[in-house]
Amino acid sequence: MTMSEVIISEIPHAKVVALSGPTHAEEVAMDLPTTIVAAHEDITIAEQVQAVFSNPVMRVYTNTDIKGVELCGALKNIIALATGVASGLGYGDNTKAALITRGLAEITRLGMAAGCMFETFSGLAGMGDLIVTATSRHSRNNRCGFLIGQGYTPKEAVQQVGMVVEGINAIPAALTLAQKYNVELPIIEAADQVINHGKDPAETVGELMGRDSKPELPKLALKR
Repeated sequence: MTMSEVIISEIPHAKVVALSGPTHAEEVAMDLPTTIVAAHEDITIAEQVQAVFSNPVMRVYTNTDIKGVELCGALKNIIALATGVASGLGYGDNTKAALITRGLAEITRLGMAAGCMFETFSGLAGMGDLIVTATSRHSRNNRCGFLIGQGYTPKEAVQQVGMVVEGINAIPAALTLAQKYNVELPIIEAADQVINHGKDPAETVGELMGRDSKPELPKLALKR
């Protein structure tokens, strides 16, 4: 369940708006220009929250795909973990770009199977938040992954970060949803192998690179 679904299950008539996007608190607190998404199935409710949070340094957009926005907010943390591991292993920008791009493809596949809107995943809650979480020095998930790539155990890495690493906690739910919707998530599954099953990170990357060849856009390939 997403957080809005949890709240509504306890307070059935609550009007819950999800706020998500590339919004590291360290920069928001310094009044650096930031954008965010307010999501609710009823656009008028999302617009009420948009009006409350909008100011000269915070630009708020609205979206009616609350489930898609919340899935992006949870799953991008796992991809950021994987990107951090790659950095810790000494891999370069090409590798990070590949993980971010193909990670977004995984998040989008799962979201579409769950009935979300495709456009959400190329927006601020999807692509925007994934980019900042997978690349920023403020990112707990990215830093935790980096430490794991450097040889720390996941438990040691979390202790070094000193804060909650959301991506680790999100992995079981992501795999449950993947099974529910019969969706393949190779990067997230690889992260699970490293984090929860002690698999060697470098070996795991090698296996990802050695997967069977396939088109980047499967639906377009079928139309040829």
